[in-house]
Amino acid sequence: MVDRRTDMTQALEKGAARTITFFKTLAPADLDRPVYVDDVHWTVRQVLAHFITIEKSMQWLFRNMLAGGPGSPQDFDLERFNRTQPAKLDGLSLDELIERFGAVRKETIAIVADMSESDFDRIGRHPFHGTDRLERFIRWADEHARLHELDIRGVLKAARES
Repeated sequence: MVDRRTDMTQALEKGAARTITFFKTLAPADLDRPVYVDDVHWTVRQVLAHFITIEKSMQWLFRNMLAGGPGSPQDFDLERFNRTQPAKLDGLSLDELIERFGAVRKETIAIVADMSESDFDRIGRHPFHGTDRLERFIRWADEHARLHELDIRGVLKAARES
């Protein structure tokens, strides 16, 4: 049986490879296609930027919980974070965004690789999921990207069919 640390590092590695491959296959015109237009106005490119900014912030949360902290502050404004942070990477090329995503994911994997088995059961607060175990929040990093990728695929499919 594979331990949680190995299972999670492997899942994060596979997820990073999947995400990078997906974004590398996109046509340049796809990158500026709107994906979300309600609360946040993100293009395909900005969704990749979101992966970078949110996962970097999640690393702070993981480290906080590993140090015995409560996780995300109660007053953390996730909507504001999502409105403002991805736009800070708007000037980067697709290759630069992919490189940054790979580096951020590698850092997440390093955090997980250094964890003990009992660390996964630490309880803390996540700004989206509320109170839960650290394991859940780590698994969310890859699930989160996969969900957004499904949305992108749907938008691109609809655009090609119209």
